[in-house]
Amino acid sequence: MNWDNFTIISGGIVTLAIFSFLIKENGFYRFFEHLFIGIAAGFGPVFALKNFLWPKIIEPMFGLDIITFPDGTLSKPYSYWYLIYIIPALFGLLYYTIYTRRFSWMVKIVIGFSLGAGASLAFKGFFAEMLPQIFASFKPLLVFSDSTINWTKSINNIVFLFTLIVVMYYFFFSFKHEGKASRAVGTTGRLLMMVCF
Repeated sequence: MNWDNFTIISGGIVTLAIFSFLIKENGFYRFFEHLFIGIAAGFGPVFALKNFLWPKIIEPMFGLDIITFPDGTLSKPYSYWYLIYIIPALFGLLYYTIYTRRFSWMVKIVIGFSLGAGASLAFKGFFAEMLPQIFASFKPLLVFSDSTINWTKSINNIVFLFTLIVVMYYFFFSFKHEGKASRAVGTTGRLLMMVCF
């Protein structure tokens, strides 16, 4: 077995483990959940430093990406505008004031700024990502082509709409799913969602 086959099989097992949560929470799911969080916690800082902080901020700010040729000329001139990166870096360091009693109030400034920026990006992302999906879900139940019903597309749209409604019903937690019919619709929604996955 070569490395490519190993990664494909491992990815399939991990995907099934994560989706097994849809049936119920189990040890198989919990193991891979903790494994994923551990790998992400270790990989995230290294990835951020290697692919963002070092090449995009630290190297340009200190001129480490400038090559001096044998004749004494530089590959590019140093720009002092890179020093402006110090301001957001110092602003981010205010997070560590939470460890002091005297200056712990300063962390509220950074948290407020982060929450505001995050909320605005989430709001923008909702409209950019969700609205096209919502508009795409409005499909006609009967599709006509040349004044006759196209049964293939019509049945496809009916199955799509049925799946959409029962899956949304499964995730509707405002009331308990009591009664045989209600539980059957919720179970159907869960099964169809697993089939789609």
